[in-house]
Amino acid sequence: MHKFLIRAASGLVYAAVIIAAILCGGWAVWALAIAFAVIGVCEIDNMAVGFSKKNLPLFIIDILGVLSLFATAVCGYAILLWIVLDIVKILLNRNNMRRNPAARSYPSFSQIYVAVPMALMAASPIVRLPLLIFILLWLNDSGAYIVGSLTGRHKLCPSVSPNKTWEGFVGGVVIAMAGAWVMAEWYADFFGMEGLSLIQWMIIAFSTCIFGTLGDLLESKIKRHYEVKDSGHWIPGHGGILDRIDSFLVAFPIAFLLILMFRSLNNA
Repeated sequence: MHKFLIRAASGLVYAAVIIAAILCGGWAVWALAIAFAVIGVCEIDNMAVGFSKKNLPLFIIDILGVLSLFATAVCGYAILLWIVLDIVKILLNRNNMRRNPAARSYPSFSQIYVAVPMALMAASPIVRLPLLIFILLWLNDSGAYIVGSLTGRHKLCPSVSPNKTWEGFVGGVVIAMAGAWVMAEWYADFFGMEGLSLIQWMIIAFSTCIFGTLGDLLESKIKRHYEVKDSGHWIPGHGGILDRIDSFLVAFPIAFLLILMFRSLNNA
């Protein structure tokens, strides 16, 4: 019971921080996105090589790489700085890759995987779109957990995430799409999604569930690769930041592209 209360309380604080930052907009969204990206990249670094005085330069270069990718969202020329930093990182990481085969997939992946989606979130012209995607993912996760716990029998991907079931997956999709229907009917203007048809809303919700699940499985695969249970310990009862935003990292860019496509089609 004590663990459940800690998990519930930390989850509410985490959700409240995200909602408050997105509703404030501007600098608050950028600060949240940069913080999540920096912490997420450092979590991957820690899983790959461990934090030590010897490896500190790798962490610093990764943080600078994250900041350069965010700068690229404002000024495209900043991508040159990211390329230089990544070359330096690869050179510094050569010894780690020789000693630890698991680190071979590590040099540039962490920054691209975490920082690019978060930079896209910060620079999104649809300010409240990130909040919509987070809500859909929370609905999907809640539905999958409840339905999977009650009726789950058939494993979705047992080699990567043994607790996920097909029944839970379907339940999560249904709950998320029901939530999308409610938001499409009454809150489209609030999320900056006016002009989209109900079918387009359903496609966005369905794709968010699909790619959110893939994002979850990808992060589970990464943790299995590095043989850790959680990416970190920032959120009591939940693990690290990556454990909470893994679905968002994959689902948000897809949803963003879909909305751009739908708006283009609707205005044609």
